[in-house]
Amino acid sequence: MSLNRRSGRGCWPIIESGMGARWSPTTKRGVVAGFAVLAIFLLWRAGDVVQPFIWALVVAYILLPVVGALQRRFALPRTLAALVVFVALLAIIFGGGRLVIPRIAENAGDLQKNWPVLLANVQQTIASTFNQVGLGDLASSIIGPNVDDIERQLAAMAQRTALPFAIAAGHFLLESLVFLIATFLLLRDAPRLYGFVRRNLPGRQRREIMEVLGETNVMLGRYIRGQLFLVVLMSTVTTIALTVLGVPYSVLLGVLTGLLETIPFVGPITAGAIACLVALGNPNPFGWSQLVYVGVVATMYTILRHAEDYLVIPTVIGRAVRLHPAIVIFSLLTGGAVFGLLGIILAVPFAATLRLVLIYVGAKLRDEDPFPQLEVELAAATEGGAETIEPTRVPGRARP
Repeated sequence: MSLNRRSGRGCWPIIESGMGARWSPTTKRGVVAGFAVLAIFLLWRAGDVVQPFIWALVVAYILLPVVGALQRRFALPRTLAALVVFVALLAIIFGGGRLVIPRIAENAGDLQKNWPVLLANVQQTIASTFNQVGLGDLASSIIGPNVDDIERQLAAMAQRTALPFAIAAGHFLLESLVFLIATFLLLRDAPRLYGFVRRNLPGRQRREIMEVLGETNVMLGRYIRGQLFLVVLMSTVTTIALTVLGVPYSVLLGVLTGLLETIPFVGPITAGAIACLVALGNPNPFGWSQLVYVGVVATMYTILRHAEDYLVIPTVIGRAVRLHPAIVIFSLLTGGAVFGLLGIILAVPFAATLRLVLIYVGAKLRDEDPFPQLEVELAAATEGGAETIEPTRVPGRARP
């Protein structure tokens, strides 16, 4: 049966050649909002499945400048430059793992084997201190039951986690493989992804959105790379200091201190408390009283923390994240509840990014130019840094 395209006759409806009806701005916004809600819902429901990809995105974001530098300096194809950086990443992971992980595993095994003695020593030290100040009865009624309860909980936890640990090890290997593959693909295809995003932005808002993304990139890049430097620095310095002070499990405690540096406020306090607890439960090699020994360890953590706050952070990070402490704590709790450790690590940079977006949106709602305020924020964020960072400029855009 023949179909007449001009008259539209035939058994099937005919779509005239050319573009159909245009969507109204309201329809376009509704479609975009619908896809955004769907994406958020899928991320929420995916949970652990999406975490290797997010880790890969973070690592690739850190390494992308290295890939770009290799590509420009040696005129390498993008794939080859990404492969060189990826191989270097594998060497760092496996080489560093061969040096550090066995020591951490040894420390963790010793700690697991000796924790009853550790708790007993802590109990004895605290009880002796209470006796010296005339509160011996209070110590026996409070400390003893609490320590016994901790011992029972740890024993029960060890029994419950035997099989889940084996299953988690298999999941970890699978997630590690996904993480490595995704990292390489992101390193290789980042320019294509950037071009895809740029092409699909609304034409009228493309320049402004790209400028906001550029300024956000400056802030996030400085913060994430600075945090990575702080983790390595604090892990190394703390491990050396604890070794000099004779605190057991110094490598494990040092690495834990460095990792907890990524959690503002709560992380450093937690790291110091754990180290003080270990020092309290182990005899010190200097012949000091245990309380003096713990005081020295606490003082060491305090000095390192203040040196970091006043010397390292202003130089490496500046004030990249200008958030109120209450917002930081809320972000940490929310991120931890949704995505666990990954959510805690990314909560602060996500909140800082959201703050810049809200500044932009608020200015546009007031029919104001948002970029002067964004540039003030960026200048304040990088104040005190060793490098001068210029935000992305939009060609042809005049600055007031």
